[in-house]
Amino acid sequence: MKPKLLKIYVNPAHSFSSRNELVPFFYKEWHYHPEIELVYIAKGTGTQFIGNDIDHFNSGDMVLVGSNLPHLWKCDETYFKKDSQLRAESNVLHFLPDIFGEKFMHLPENKLIHDLLEKAKHGIKISGNTKDIVFGYLQSLQIAKDGERLLLLLQILYTLSTSKDLKLITINNMQQPSSAKEGERMNAVFQYLVANFDKNITLEDISAQANLSPNAFCRFFKVRTKKTFSQFLMEMRLSHACKLLSETERSISLIYGECGFNNSSHFNRYFKQINGITPLEYRKKHWNL
Repeated sequence: MKPKLLKIYVNPAHSFSSRNELVPFFYKEWHYHPEIELVYIAKGTGTQFIGNDIDHFNSGDMVLVGSNLPHLWKCDETYFKKDSQLRAESNVLHFLPDIFGEKFMHLPENKLIHDLLEKAKHGIKISGNTKDIVFGYLQSLQIAKDGERLLLLLQILYTLSTSKDLKLITINNMQQPSSAKEGERMNAVFQYLVANFDKNITLEDISAQANLSPNAFCRFFKVRTKKTFSQFLMEMRLSHACKLLSETERSISLIYGECGFNNSSHFNRYFKQINGITPLEYRKKHWNL
C-alpha cells in the first residue's frame, strides 16, 4: 500500500521539531517522511496503521516511528460528527536520523541509540515507566531553548535505548515508496477500506479503487504490504472487534456483524487464530472478570 511523502515543517531556528497539537480529530493521508517520529496521544481514540500493522490507539499511547515507515492515526467516527465536542491532542517530536552527525551516532557509547533507531524502522510501542519519563521530557521540550533542546532529545533517546518497556510493532519492513501516482492510487484504496471494512467488500470492489484488474491488484498489494488483501482486511476487522469487546458492553453476537463477519463461527475461529483466545476470553481478560 502506497503512502504519501509528507514534508515536516521545522522552525529555521531549530534543528528538529517538537510541538503540541490540539485538533478536532486525527486524519491525514497514509504518509511517510525521512524524519523519525515520536508521538504521545494525550487525547483521542481510533485506528492506528503503522507499516502493515493495524491496531487501535487510545489516550496515553506512545509510539516511535522510524524513518520512511508509513503510518496514519484516524480517530473514531464520533470525532467527525458535526456537533462533536471531542478534541484530539498529541505531543509530536520529529528529527532526522543523522541529526547529531554520522560519526557521533557511530561512537561506541551510542551503540544502544544506534540500535534503537534501526529497530524504529519496524515501529516501537512504548509503555510502563519509560513512557512516563519520556512524556516528561516531551513536555520540557515545549519551553526549552538552545542547547537544552539537544540535551533533552539525547535524554529521550538514551532512556528509550536502555528500556525494556518497548515492543516492536511490525515484523517485515514494507517496500519503500516509488511514485506519486502510485501513492494516490493506494491512498484511495486505503481510504475505501477505512470507510467500508465492516461491509461486504469484493475483490472487484477494491481493485476498482486502484484502477487495476483483480489479479494485478492482488500482486500489487502483497508486494507492498507483505500481506494478502484478505489477510489485511481480516486483521482490520478483528482489530475493531477487539476495541468493541474491551470498550463497550455490546454482545458478541452484535459485534461480529458490526465488524463485517457473516456468522459467529467464522468470527470465533479467526479471532482465536489471530489473538490466541476466544472473544469471550478476551473480554473477560480486559474487564478483569
